[in-house]
Amino acid sequence: MNNKISVIIPVYNGEAFIDRAIKSVINQSINVFELIIVNDGSKDNTANKLLEFGDLINVISIPNGGVANARNVGIKEASGDLIAFLDADDIWYEDKLKLQLDVFERYPEVGFCCCDYAYFDEPSQTIKKHFLRFENDSNFNFDEPLKKTGFPLLLKENFVGTCSTVMFKRALTDQVGFFDVNLRQSEDYDMWIKFSLVTQFVVLSAELLEKKTHETNLTNNFLETMLCHERVLINLRTNNLASERLASFEDKYWSELGKLRYMIGNLFYETNQRLQAFKYYFLGLGACWTFENIKLFGYFFGRKLVRTLSFGLVKNR
Repeated sequence: MNNKISVIIPVYNGEAFIDRAIKSVINQSINVFELIIVNDGSKDNTANKLLEFGDLINVISIPNGGVANARNVGIKEASGDLIAFLDADDIWYEDKLKLQLDVFERYPEVGFCCCDYAYFDEPSQTIKKHFLRFENDSNFNFDEPLKKTGFPLLLKENFVGTCSTVMFKRALTDQVGFFDVNLRQSEDYDMWIKFSLVTQFVVLSAELLEKKTHETNLTNNFLETMLCHERVLINLRTNNLASERLASFEDKYWSELGKLRYMIGNLFYETNQRLQAFKYYFLGLGACWTFENIKLFGYFFGRKLVRTLSFGLVKNR
C-alpha cells in the first residue's frame, strides 16, 4: 500500500506557535505528501511567519470563518489518501505519522486512527496522558480495531480528545460529508461520530504528541463545549446514516443524553445560573424514565436544591 498523507493545519492568530507546529511535521520520520496551512483570516504576524517556510508548505488564506470551515477548506484542497490534522498550537512527536500509517497498512478495513497525547492538567499542575483514565475501561481495547464500534463509545464522550491525534481516509468525507460549520465547538466530535457509522476505529495507546493549553483555547469554556455536545447528540436524530445504528443503541443514547444534561446543569449552577441549572436537571430526567436515571436526577437535583435552600436560609438570617 502506498498511501499519501496530507497534513492540514488550520491557524488563526498563531504567530506565537505556528512555526513549532510546522517544524514538528517537517521533522517526522516519514515524509508527508503535502502540508496545507489554512490561514483563517489571521490579523497578527502569522502570514509573515508562514513565508519563512517557502515551498515546504501550501498556504491557503481565507477570511475568518472558524476552525470547522478552515478544516473543510483544507480537506477539499488535499489530494492525499490519508488526512492528518494538527492544531496550530500542538506539537507532534517524530514517529506520530509513521505509527499511524502502520495501522492503515496492517488493517485495511480501518478508516480512522487516533492516539494518546500529553497535556498540562491545570488543577494538579502536572503533565498527564489523555488515555490514562481509560486504562481500566473494559469497553476499550488499544492498538487494534475496537471490539465495539466507535459509535456507542462516542455516545458517552469524545474519547478522541483533540483533532491533532487523528488520521483518517480521505474517502470517508465522501460518505459522511464535512465538518458542521454551524457548530462553534464539538465539530470534531460530530465528525468522529459520523465516521463511526461507516468505518472501524483504532485507538493507539502510544503517546505521540503534546497538546498545548492556553487561555485562548476554545475548549476552555467547558459549559459551551458541553452545550455543543448536546447539540451534536440531538442532531443525530435527523441523520439518516445514524437512524439504523441508533435503533440498536436507543436506550444508551437517551441514558447518555440524560447524564450529559445533568453535567450541563451542574455547570450552569456553578456559574450562578440557577434557573438554567434546574431546567437542565429536569431535561435530564425527561431523557429516559429508567430507575438509574431517576436516581441520578434525585442525586443531582436534590443536592443542588438543598444547597440553594441552605444558602437562602443563611442569607436571610
